Amino acid sequence: MRMNSTILGIAAVLAIGLVALPVLAATADVDIRGGDYVPASLTVEGNTTVTWTDYDEVSHTVTSTGGLFDSGPIEQNQTFNYTFADMGTYPYGCTLNASTRRTPMQGVVIVVPGGMMVEPGENVTPTPTGNLTPGEEPLNMTLVDLIAGEANLTTFADALDRASVAKMVLTSGGPYTVFAPDDAAFEALGNETLTTIFNDTEMLDALLMHHVVEGNYTVEDLMAAANTTGNMTTLDTLAGNTINVTAVDGNLTVENATIVTADVAAENGIVHVIDMVLVPEGLIPAENVTPTTEANITIVEPMEGASVAAGNVTVSVNVTNFTLVEPTGQPNAPGEGHLHYYLDAVVPTNESAPAIPKTGGYVISTNLTHTWENVTAGEHNFSVQAVNNDHTPLIPLAFETVNVTVEGNITPVENVTLVENVTGNITPEAPAEKQRVIP
Repeated sequence: MRMNSTILGIAAVLAIGLVALPVLAATADVDIRGGDYVPASLTVEGNTTVTWTDYDEVSHTVTSTGGLFDSGPIEQNQTFNYTFADMGTYPYGCTLNASTRRTPMQGVVIVVPGGMMVEPGENVTPTPTGNLTPGEEPLNMTLVDLIAGEANLTTFADALDRASVAKMVLTSGGPYTVFAPDDAAFEALGNETLTTIFNDTEMLDALLMHHVVEGNYTVEDLMAAANTTGNMTTLDTLAGNTINVTAVDGNLTVENATIVTADVAAENGIVHVIDMVLVPEGLIPAENVTPTTEANITIVEPMEGASVAAGNVTVSVNVTNFTLVEPTGQPNAPGEGHLHYYLDAVVPTNESAPAIPKTGGYVISTNLTHTWENVTAGEHNFSVQAVNNDHTPLIPLAFETVNVTVEGNITPVENVTLVENVTGNITPEAPAEKQRVIP
């Protein structure tokens, strides 16, 4: 009995000791070599401590995009560690070399629940084929699988295959919302620009991650968020910068892109197909950017500094790279819209509001000429601006102003309506008596 009691006592002590032992946290390492994080993408389970070691002769930092952690300068052979407790995606970079490279050093830690580790190269599900229907919720299909199976996203899928970080993020992280440019959008960049991007993994990752935000945002969610703050909401991208989503007349634009196909769901997120590549400012070297075709407005008559007789003054313009269409309420479309003619008005430049001047006169038109009637003697300025279908200024701005001296005297007639406050919908140009003048 005495022996059995001793054995039981030892067993009890061992059991208590085992219970008291802490659960060992997992660890992972990232080397900093040659100005890169190796590996650039690291997937770990929760409660993992990641240690970065600088093997370069120069200092580097490990700085979280969201400000969660910041190593400060790490010298050669020094380390920095951080324990990731919460699930999520944590992009980071080096702040010391950001000014000397086209894109800063970038890395990402993806923290997944226990038992959900996905190793690089491991196939999660077979790649689907065919076109996906908005609103479908395919089972066991990651965002990468979804994009690979969409016939109109072949260039975006190819870019993911070539990238070092973005594909891992969209495979094992999430949920994310992806604004995926279609093939035509990539073609619009031009072959030279595409070649430059695809041959630079860092640049490619930065570009792709600029199209991804954390969370599931349906079009309905985005519309609600935009309307809550006026008509625009700002989203943080995984590249560490922001994109603006604007709601105008029930239509959404992402920066200057239009959503072509919305709400295509995957297991770890949602995809909206857009018609333009979102390029962060300064990402692509200027010498490699294919010049874009921008709208241009030139006032042909009257010329700057001209002298004209009082009375009727006709303004004529030349328009290039811009298609004039009737402003009948259709959604915005790239490269089309109409003109606003202004008399003695400051040209509106607020891209989020209809281009109505605070003072002076304005007329909405799809014509290349407009005649201002009963212009009195004195110094006047005439302006013409290209605007979108919803009457907001075209971005980049496209307008011209000429200053003209009007000589002689006329007797004003009662066919110019003074408008103190302009509200409601803007209507297309009417006969001369409908010209709007804001005092």
